[in-house]
Amino acid sequence: MHGQISKALMQVSADGGDSDAIDLRQLQDFFWRRWKVIVATAIVAMALAFLALLIVTPRFTATAQILLEPRKEKIFGAEQILPELNLETSNVDSQVSVIQSINLLRRVVEKEKLMQDKEFGQSQKLGLFGFLTGLFSSSEPAGKVESQAGEIPPDVLASIKRLREALDVQRVNRTFVLSVSITSEDPAKAVRLTNAVADAFVVDRLDARYDAAKRASSWLAERMESLRETLRQSEEAVADFRKEHNLVATNADAKVTISEQQLSELSGKLIAARAETAEKRAKYEQVAQVMQKGGNLQAIPDVVRSTVIAELRKQQAEVARKEADLIARYDVQHPSLINTRAEKRDIERSIAAEVQRILVNLKNDFDVAKSREDSLDVSLKQITGETGIDGGVGVRLRELERINAANKTLFENFLSRAKITQEQSTFEENEARVISPATKPNAPSFPKKGLVLALAGIVGLLIGIGGAVALDMLNSGFLSSREIEEKLGAPVLASLPLLSTKDREVDGKVLEPARYVVAKPLSRYAESIRNIRVGIQMADVDSPAKVILVTSSFPSEGKSTLAQSLAWSAVKAGMRVMVIDGDLRHPSISKHFGAEAKPGLVDFLTNAVPLEQAVIRLDELAVLPAGSKSQNPPDLLGSERMRQLIEKLRDLFDYIVIDSPPVGPVIDAKVLASLADKVVFSVRWRATPRETVAEHVQYFIQQHKLAGAALSLVDETQAPRYGAYSQYYGHYYKKYYQN
Repeated sequence: MHGQISKALMQVSADGGDSDAIDLRQLQDFFWRRWKVIVATAIVAMALAFLALLIVTPRFTATAQILLEPRKEKIFGAEQILPELNLETSNVDSQVSVIQSINLLRRVVEKEKLMQDKEFGQSQKLGLFGFLTGLFSSSEPAGKVESQAGEIPPDVLASIKRLREALDVQRVNRTFVLSVSITSEDPAKAVRLTNAVADAFVVDRLDARYDAAKRASSWLAERMESLRETLRQSEEAVADFRKEHNLVATNADAKVTISEQQLSELSGKLIAARAETAEKRAKYEQVAQVMQKGGNLQAIPDVVRSTVIAELRKQQAEVARKEADLIARYDVQHPSLINTRAEKRDIERSIAAEVQRILVNLKNDFDVAKSREDSLDVSLKQITGETGIDGGVGVRLRELERINAANKTLFENFLSRAKITQEQSTFEENEARVISPATKPNAPSFPKKGLVLALAGIVGLLIGIGGAVALDMLNSGFLSSREIEEKLGAPVLASLPLLSTKDREVDGKVLEPARYVVAKPLSRYAESIRNIRVGIQMADVDSPAKVILVTSSFPSEGKSTLAQSLAWSAVKAGMRVMVIDGDLRHPSISKHFGAEAKPGLVDFLTNAVPLEQAVIRLDELAVLPAGSKSQNPPDLLGSERMRQLIEKLRDLFDYIVIDSPPVGPVIDAKVLASLADKVVFSVRWRATPRETVAEHVQYFIQQHKLAGAALSLVDETQAPRYGAYSQYYGHYYKKYYQN
């Protein structure tokens, strides 16, 4: 029953454990157990890194910044002749390749005389840094560079290659700024070379602009000669054609004849006269329509716009106001009223006369405009008749003049461009400038000691953790009770601590562990033994076990000590207890009690002595030693007489503990298991291989004999803390023990 409960509890524990991806307690225990290995490995790694830092030559990096900017104003209007620096993303990135180009770096190498430099010269010796960078260098092979460089001397070519390896050019974010950096062993040299590369790039841009202006000027000069000759021929063709047809020009440009000029002027005047006549006719016809219909002539626009009419109407309004005022005060025969009305009639007559005058003027204006139009029309017809004879000559003349004008315009444009490019070849605005020259670095860029040591520490920790994991994997023994339960599927009754000589010292005497249980019943060890006894009892509550077999996989796993300790613990509990030394080959219990030469189990089974002579009494504990040597221990242990002995002892004692041989070398333990109620399997901490224990325990599980396992000889100073049994390894419950 207890076994089923234990299995159920283990299943629940396993299910609950599977839900967690990582058991933090196991990690804690792992680091607690292996922290010395991990820390030692990290320290060794950092020490090796520190030694490497002492060997590696430090490198210094100087950085300068170059600003790329197009011309904001077009100097001399030459934007169509010379190319400008295009600052699109691809073109800005291409400037990086320009700075790294062979031609530009050759200027720096020759100017700074790097061929004789120890670091950049051809006779440079590779150090540790050079070797490491050479392994991962992405620079072009020397042969490939030489094929591109043409006739560059080998020493210059080698210096260019090393300078390119030390050079780093990057675009700063998405701006028009380029960062130029050079790494060298000498900080002053790094500054000098960085500034030299930046200056060389600025000069290269100026040279490119200058060469472009020179080429453009040369091409324009050649083109000018051809255009000048073409213009001369077209001018001579116009002059010869005029002379041939006796055409006189009206101006210095010799583009228009006298007849053509007159015809042009008369046409313009006739158009203006016709427009004026149309306007006068419209006004006159409007007045005629108003008079014919008996309308109000004073509403005509010219009458409305007349200043005289406006002034008279103002006077009329004033007199009307005065008349209304007098009518309110006097009668109709009053002299003032009579005079005012007379004045009003005079003003009305003046308005009518002025309107009539305006109408007459409109008629006269229309007649004059019509007469002028007719006169111009007659004159135009006369001139048209005179010039109609030579119309074909005029067409040809205008064609020659257009050709001459086009040639002249083209020549003048090219002449202007030639002058501009000539000026640009002597002055040009910078498209690149150094905005931040390189300064001397205060600290080396390589190696970064703090970073290297930190990385070495991290790598050392990782290697240490890996080594610790490997050590744990190579350790074939069990480290905790929880591990036994997970691997074997069997409950662990208790973990027995390793008792040192100092621990077992009581009143100046060093006691054996079994006696220590009696002397110190409230000790940690005694409590573990009681746990085992209770666990055995709970393994089958309905039928408590009386005959207990204690065994292990190999010798020296503490099984004999465990058997004696169980016996003394039961004696302390007031039970009648017998210990049987069932290890007939190596009787440890018999030796412990000094009874290896006395008759015992073998003698009783062979009928040599009765049971009373074979049993030894030690206070309240009865001991049945192994007795004489036997050549067939399994047969004796499996005999009917042995079975009868166990049945007899069940009646005489409350608790019977059998110490059997290990399961691994002999079969005696399996023979004795058939006579026992329950089996306690002793497993030595960190020593007994897991696979061996699993193989040996499986037999007792199948026979339903296994009460549980006991993890023996546990060193609590090094033991990990696991799961439900962690309290045994900690200091949390020390106050409950009296060791």
